[in-house]
Amino acid sequence: MSRPRIAVGQAGGPTAVMNASLLGFLEACPPGAEVYGVLGGFRGLVEDYLVRLPAGPSADRRLLFVPGAWLGAGRHPLSEEDLVRCVERLAARRVRALAMIGGNGTMWACARLEEAARRAGSKLAVAGIPKTVDNDLAGTDHAPGFPSAARYVAAMVRDVGADLEAMRGFEAVRVLETMGRNAGWLALSAGYLRREPQDPPHLIYVPERPFDPDSFLEEVEAAFRAHGFVVAVVSEGLIRRPPEEGLRKPVIGGVAPELARRVEESLGLPARGELLGMGQRSFVLATSSLDREEARELGNRAARLLLEGRSGLMPGLRRLPGARYGAEVEEVPLGRVAGAERPLPPGWVISPPGEVPGDFRGWLAPLVGEDLAPHPPPLGRRLLGGVARHGREDRKP
Repeated sequence: MSRPRIAVGQAGGPTAVMNASLLGFLEACPPGAEVYGVLGGFRGLVEDYLVRLPAGPSADRRLLFVPGAWLGAGRHPLSEEDLVRCVERLAARRVRALAMIGGNGTMWACARLEEAARRAGSKLAVAGIPKTVDNDLAGTDHAPGFPSAARYVAAMVRDVGADLEAMRGFEAVRVLETMGRNAGWLALSAGYLRREPQDPPHLIYVPERPFDPDSFLEEVEAAFRAHGFVVAVVSEGLIRRPPEEGLRKPVIGGVAPELARRVEESLGLPARGELLGMGQRSFVLATSSLDREEARELGNRAARLLLEGRSGLMPGLRRLPGARYGAEVEEVPLGRVAGAERPLPPGWVISPPGEVPGDFRGWLAPLVGEDLAPHPPPLGRRLLGGVARHGREDRKP
């Protein structure tokens, strides 16, 4: 019997646990299998950039703790000609199965690739392995990468808020921007550790809720009067700017600096806009241990599906009922995932901004880790109260 030939690649933006899924995939391959790594995402598949990988007991266990994409990822839109070429390249190498680790676009590309293989008469089996920090992937309770990103965001907002409160009277407003193009999962996670009204973040804005810049300024001013400082969290997809020259899509991101500028101009309050940046998907010290293990298990299951000759599936997570957290792996058809986005449920779209639903906090707790806790309130908060006296006479007309 011939040894199975199987390929695996990574695509899209990395996460802190993307390589854990790769490791799980490699560990599930039997010692006799020929496993190829696709270098550079779908572009590497088109250009035939494949290399042999150690698998089974020889897989490099260090991948469990390495962020980024060990094989290289990136973004490459596939044309119809590209799809045909991918099928031909894999057939020439006698590769019978392919898994790609990625998000929405990757699952869509996997579904199209399987269709192209069928049209060509190929028996290529294709599977997707989920990942995304945005958590906007359908077919799974949560996507690997999101728990670690949410843990990072919640801790960063807690700590930046403590820093700003210590500087109350000198600095006034921080606007912090999270990832999340069309879904507010990460922005809402910023409020996970908020327990008291004065705890940051005081305001949270998600793409699922219509955004009014005038209301934003009113809400910032009201929060400043109440607390003497303001931490506002916004999702990068909150405001879409016109496309820049040479780009076909609207520009996403840069919301926080723009809103901070409006706060200074309209309210006369010192404001700083900060992007939480790529640490959301790469800061390995904030990685959720549950996230790491679930990512590994989903990679493992995808390999087993392909080795059984099954195709067109993505292993997803289904949360089990009960007080203690538990999840099982279920097999989701790529057709249910491809092209679908998963926004926040209507009940978790916060209004007024800042109030985090208790059931969301309970849903998130096991994902980010029970060891993540609020800081004790600073002594100065009790002594100074919430009276704001920050340069009111210096307001701009």
